[in-house]
Amino acid sequence: MSEIHYFDSHAHIMAEEYKDDFEEMLKRAEDAHVDRIMIITLSHEETMRAIEFAKRDPERYQVAAGIFPEDVKDVTEEDWQIFEKTAADPAVTCIGEIGLDYYWEKDPQIRSLQREFFVRQIELAKALHKPYLVHSRDAVQDTFDIMKEHGGHGLLHCYSGTKEMAREFVKLGFYIALGGALTFKNARHAVEVCADIDENYLLSETDCPYMAPVPLRGKRNEPSYIPYIVRKMAEVRNVSEEYMAEVIDRNWTRFLEEYR
Repeated sequence: MSEIHYFDSHAHIMAEEYKDDFEEMLKRAEDAHVDRIMIITLSHEETMRAIEFAKRDPERYQVAAGIFPEDVKDVTEEDWQIFEKTAADPAVTCIGEIGLDYYWEKDPQIRSLQREFFVRQIELAKALHKPYLVHSRDAVQDTFDIMKEHGGHGLLHCYSGTKEMAREFVKLGFYIALGGALTFKNARHAVEVCADIDENYLLSETDCPYMAPVPLRGKRNEPSYIPYIVRKMAEVRNVSEEYMAEVIDRNWTRFLEEYR
C-alpha cells in the first residue's frame, strides 16, 4: 500500500505548550506524514511568530489569524486596525479562528459584542478574499444565521452540532472539520455528522494542544496524532484510511483555491 499523507486544518503550534520540544514535535509530525498544517494564531505576537516560522516551508505550513470570541471584550479600535493590517498580509492564508462561544460567556452584552466582531471579521475576510475558520460553542443557531446572512467562504472547526445542522451549513457551501472528539466514547453527534455529510466537505484537525484523540486522550495533543482521527473517520464512513486521507487532502486544496 502506498504511503498515507495527512493534513491538520487547525493546530495551535505557536502555543506555550510546545516551547520545550517544538522541533521534536515538528519532527514527529513529519515522521507521521502530516504534510500540511494550518497554524492558528490568537494574538498579534503569535501571528508574527507564525509568519516568520512558516517561511521555512510555505507548502507545509500556513497561517491563520483571528480575534477569538472570548477576547473581543478587550479589543480596542487600535487593536482592530492592527489586526486589519495583519490579516491583509499575503502570508496570512485564512481569517480565524473567529466566531461565537456562549459556553463561557453568559452576559447578553458580551454575546452581542461577539456577534458584532464575528460579522466584522467575516466581512474583512470577504474583502480580502480569504476563507475564514469558525469556532462555535453552544451558539450553533446564531452562528448559522450570521454565516447564512453574510456568506463568504468558511469552515466550522471542531464541529459539535447535529447532523441536521451540519447539512444546512454544507448546503451553504461551508466545510465541516472534525477532530479528536470524534474518537471519544460519547461522540454520538460527531459520529453521525461524519457518517452523514457529503465527503467533499469533510476536513480533519487536531485543535492541538487540546482534545487529544483516543487512545491518547488526556495527553497534550499535537499534529502527529492526526492519523488516529482520520482512521476513525474512515471507520465511520466504511472506507479505507488511504481513501479518507486523499479525500481530506483534496478537500483542503479545493477549500483554499475555490475562493481565490
